[in-house]
Amino acid sequence: MNHIFYFFYSISSKIPDKLVFGFWFKFITKLRAKILNLMPNMSIGKKVKIYKNMKTTKKSKLNIGENSTIKENCTLIGNIEIGENCNILNNTKIDGSGRVIIGNNSHIGRENDIFSHYHDISKKETLVNKSKEIFQTTIIGENVMLFSKVGIMGGLNIENGVVVGYGSVVTKNCEKNGIYVGVPAKKIGQRE
Repeated sequence: MNHIFYFFYSISSKIPDKLVFGFWFKFITKLRAKILNLMPNMSIGKKVKIYKNMKTTKKSKLNIGENSTIKENCTLIGNIEIGENCNILNNTKIDGSGRVIIGNNSHIGRENDIFSHYHDISKKETLVNKSKEIFQTTIIGENVMLFSKVGIMGGLNIENGVVVGYGSVVTKNCEKNGIYVGVPAKKIGQRE
């Protein structure tokens, strides 16, 4: 049964959004969410909109809260929880091989990469392509803004209210309401 729903989702994800307007556009974005919700390992809330070419797998476990939007060409694979009223913009990749949790009212910009694992490359005797994978939960809190082209490394905790600037790479936990920029990202301010 899982294969049938995934097949219908795959077909619906290929329908170009640009060819459907008004009512039909809203209908197709919500239809994709409803088809995914029929799969046993998916829980898709009411009024979720999924734009074309969102990639996932049959084995992925997605939990997407009400009124959230997943834009074009996103990849959501693994164990991923997205809160209510969230926006995940175009070409973002979320690797939930460990687990990724995104809190309510968060905004994930275009072309972001969010990881939940890393490779243990600390021992020079071990070939890097044979290094052990470490799987950890990555938490992005509520009311978080990640601008475009941000990288979030695995196992981090991005606390509530954090803003991360364009092109930053986050390699350490981020404090509540902090403003972070750079490679690696450093705290440059505090939201009041």
